[in-house]
Amino acid sequence: MGTTQKVIVIIGPTAAGKTKLAVKLAKKFNGEIVSADSRQVYRGMDIGTGKDLADYGKVPYHLIDVILPKTHFTVAHWQRKATTAIDDILKRGKLPIVVGGTGLYISALVEGYVFPRTQSSKLKAQSFHKALDTLSLPQLLIRLKKIDPATYEIIDKKNRRRVQRALEIFYQTGVTKSAQLKKQKSPYDFLIFGVTFPKEKLAKRITQRLYERLDQGMVAEVERLHNQGVSWKRLESLGLEYRFIALYLQKKLTYNEMVVQLEKAIKDFAKRQMTWFKRMPNIQWETDSRVAMSKVSNFEP
Repeated sequence: MGTTQKVIVIIGPTAAGKTKLAVKLAKKFNGEIVSADSRQVYRGMDIGTGKDLADYGKVPYHLIDVILPKTHFTVAHWQRKATTAIDDILKRGKLPIVVGGTGLYISALVEGYVFPRTQSSKLKAQSFHKALDTLSLPQLLIRLKKIDPATYEIIDKKNRRRVQRALEIFYQTGVTKSAQLKKQKSPYDFLIFGVTFPKEKLAKRITQRLYERLDQGMVAEVERLHNQGVSWKRLESLGLEYRFIALYLQKKLTYNEMVVQLEKAIKDFAKRQMTWFKRMPNIQWETDSRVAMSKVSNFEP
């Protein structure tokens, strides 16, 4: 199978087994994995993000552990780094396999979002960031609704980091995020697999994985990150496991409250992921790895 400009993409909700399929395909087709996970880019965030690096074996991977948790990292940053990684993999005659559950990242790559580079100085960007830091999430949402109603309609309104970033884009460039999302045809030919389970089975897998991660030391991981200088506010902004465990460590939640609320939040997140992916065209929902391998073998754009 020639690999010129061909890229495999594997998407699906959390706990659906995306990495397992990606590793099988990478071993079979001389592939390398490019992570499309908005939190696996951060160093030290291992258990909570489910990096499971041991599962990769000798398969090379990209965009995991590339920046510190304090660093601001956007979908535009990811798109540029992912494109660089994919081009490098293709030049070496290997097959890029993009895998992850961050729908915005996948759409940015597959649909060819065009992100203008901001002309603002770093100091100016930091000053906007600090000013918005002082506002509550409801206050940020009120601003976003006035400034960019199109983005307000589709954004995850519980994700402070994304809401704040949408405002920063406008304040730094004078152009709303929705207006900036122009698209250009991608230079790659994509074969996109979606993996998931029936709702009840996925819910059980999410619950089981949560308790496994707690047993693996997820609370200690969050505590260590805080001790290394990552603020509680930053940890909370990173969402899900980091948010609820940070609240527990600050004694704002009991342990049981943390577990119950976190489990519900992860299941709600999985629903939002599926809502995003169902809007995307050309996805082949495939849980049988043998069928997926056959499709990759016959992949002709």
